[in-house]
Amino acid sequence: MRQTALRLSLPLMATRARPEVWTCVDRSLSRTWQRQAIRYRERIAEYIGHLPDGFHRPDVPEHLVAGLSKSLSAYVLFVDSSVGEVRAEYPLDAPDTQRYTAHDIVLSKETSRSPQFRNGVHVVKVSVGQAPGALFLVMISATPFGGETFALAEHTAKLLALAQGMAHVRRLTVSARGVRLGVFQMLMGGQTVLAQRAMEGLSPGLLLAEHVRVYVIGTPLRDRDELVGALEPVTDRRALLVRCSARDDHVIVVEPLRHPGPTHPHTTRADLTRILTDAVTARPGCAMGGSRPYGLAEVSDAYSEAANALVSAHHTVARVGMFDGSSQPAPLLGEPAHRWAEHVPAPLLELPYVVRDELIGTMRIALDFPYTETARILGAHRNTVASRAARVAEVLGRDGTPLDLKDVRVRTVLHLALSLLRTWNPRDAGVPEQPSLSSILRSAPAGTWARGLLHPLRDAAPELSSTVRARVRCNLHIYDAAEAVGVSAATVRKRLRQAEALLQRDLSTGLSGAHALTPALATTTGEPRLPTPR
Repeated sequence: MRQTALRLSLPLMATRARPEVWTCVDRSLSRTWQRQAIRYRERIAEYIGHLPDGFHRPDVPEHLVAGLSKSLSAYVLFVDSSVGEVRAEYPLDAPDTQRYTAHDIVLSKETSRSPQFRNGVHVVKVSVGQAPGALFLVMISATPFGGETFALAEHTAKLLALAQGMAHVRRLTVSARGVRLGVFQMLMGGQTVLAQRAMEGLSPGLLLAEHVRVYVIGTPLRDRDELVGALEPVTDRRALLVRCSARDDHVIVVEPLRHPGPTHPHTTRADLTRILTDAVTARPGCAMGGSRPYGLAEVSDAYSEAANALVSAHHTVARVGMFDGSSQPAPLLGEPAHRWAEHVPAPLLELPYVVRDELIGTMRIALDFPYTETARILGAHRNTVASRAARVAEVLGRDGTPLDLKDVRVRTVLHLALSLLRTWNPRDAGVPEQPSLSSILRSAPAGTWARGLLHPLRDAAPELSSTVRARVRCNLHIYDAAEAVGVSAATVRKRLRQAEALLQRDLSTGLSGAHALTPALATTTGEPRLPTPR
């Protein structure tokens, strides 16, 4: 028997106890093992109960460390020894002896993963992740650890390594989104070369296109992050997708337009339009507006068109609308209007081109949005936008008096001039006659355009038309318009929203709708009278 036991590496114990004493040994051992199994199961269940719901949260390490600490009734420390940074610890009121021992074993060269006894406490040290000697998980307890300690520590270390990896991915994602937003802000400011260079490191060749199309997606604020997360993978290397910095409920997509070829076989407008349309129609409360094709340096104009198209899309069944340009006056007014437009901002055009482009680029946006939103769109400070606007008012002023850019009529005239200037192709520079704004608005194309824009109001309730006219006369002030019409401010806002659906123009949030409505009213009714800046 001894030889057989030795060959099988089985221990033998000799005893003089009576045989009947051993009848209960098996039962006693089974009960002991059962109690240990129950205790192990309870600790595992308790540990699982402390795990976080998901690993997308930045506080996952704190949850994992706290869960392990509560399950083992021990002090747990998660530390980066390479820089001496404590990533997480629990409990925060652990005895100083345990804290000192934990830091001491982290700094030591000890690599054994078996339990140790130091300074009167029991210690377990586990490496986290693949990089040796960097991240460690240390457990300190006044009582010996159970057999399940190492298993729980290993699982926690793996989960911590996963959380660190996801945190790194999250940081890269946030950085990439920041770069995309910066690129969009450069495009809005007309800095196309800088935008192309900045985008090369993230998506090479994406902005190497002459023309782009802009989409603006409106979504409930609570759903924007989910929508962005769903669209980012499908728009990667195909379009520039950003969260709008001015409106928390908008997502902006800038699509480069190029003919399909061997280097870009999948970049077609139909594909991206279909993807965006499917994403919008599948989500209640979402709507999308798209612009016409524009040059890469004209993203700000494309953005304004897409934002206006979004207003229309909100009131359609499909919730998707593309701006067709039929309600734009600039392409219809002809060569005399272009000559007038060249004369209005002439002092700006005489400035050094760096200053000129900066001022004009800022004003193109500031005429459509309040200064605060303009600053967010451009990534600048509000005071910077206000300072540039003041410089434009000073340069374009008359007899030492700056332009009153708070007057909607002045803003409308300047907006029309810049729109005409953008679309102008010089023909004959020797034209002797300088046309006036009043003659331009009396032209047949201007009358046709104005009547077409205002036609939906003719068939609507009379109070809508009177409220819209009153708001323009009152320089867009809601309360003054309410007093002029004799209703409450809430009623004025309600009527403006109804007029928006008919005119397909933003009349309540932005300023672009007023820049179309004001010249249309001036053309058809003669009021308000539009001034000429110079």
